[in-house]
Amino acid sequence: MADTEMTSAPEVAPDTTPAQTDNTPAASPSLYIKNLNEKIKLDVLKKSLRTIFGQYGEVLEIVAHANIRMRGQAFVIFDNKDVAAKALSEVQSFPLYGKPMVIQFAKTKSDIHAKKDGEFEEHHKQRLVTKEKFANEFKHKKRQAILLAKQQQKAQEQQKLLEEQQQQMMQQQHPYAQQTPYSQQVPGGAQAAAAGASGAGMGGVPMIPDEYLPRNSILFLQNLPHDIAESQLVSLFQQYPGFKEVRTVPGKSGIAFVEYDNEYYSAAAKTALADHQIAPEHKMKVTFARK
Repeated sequence: MADTEMTSAPEVAPDTTPAQTDNTPAASPSLYIKNLNEKIKLDVLKKSLRTIFGQYGEVLEIVAHANIRMRGQAFVIFDNKDVAAKALSEVQSFPLYGKPMVIQFAKTKSDIHAKKDGEFEEHHKQRLVTKEKFANEFKHKKRQAILLAKQQQKAQEQQKLLEEQQQQMMQQQHPYAQQTPYSQQVPGGAQAAAAGASGAGMGGVPMIPDEYLPRNSILFLQNLPHDIAESQLVSLFQQYPGFKEVRTVPGKSGIAFVEYDNEYYSAAAKTALADHQIAPEHKMKVTFARK
């Protein structure tokens, strides 16, 4: 973006200065500014700030950096706090490059004023302590984030390994096991779905028991009352995230399918509603549909 010259600051009544509170920094010759447009080049931003604040008095220094910690922030340092107070009052909320500036007095003394007051050595030591503290906190948070990511990855790998082991175990127990495609379980294939629920596939070939089926975004419901309304199932399952629809099987009562956005949502609903007493004499069975 091209460098835009700022020729005037907005006229704001002096009494708009925020009231002093316990959390408000005391008056200072240095102003802290945030909510600056991060897309503007640093040299352009500094020049614009100097143009705006230079109308109120001599600007000794503009401090702004492009690193993550200081991005979108800057310090404007005046010679005295009276000039800084006037600039704070009148420039507060001025929209610089599309974003209103948020201005307050700086909490710490600038290097320039520390040198002027003969306190630079102590000031510099304190700043190094603060910088080291911030760096340590940042490193700690980064380590925690990395550790959490590793734990999540490990949990996913363990879950995948467990599912693979269950699959292998079932294949060893039933070497001729076949899985009925879901396309054969929808209308026209209700007989195959019922066969899967009983543990036997077409032609009497043994199938993987329901409790060992791999995750699926579609759930298979069994042992439903013959007169249950589809709306009742919708009301029950839509209270869980990711719900898409309920599908009943024409001509086949007692079973239905429920689809979610992904297998994680369906797994949550399955866990919550397994063995749900949907009617006095009907405890609903909820399993993953066969793929």
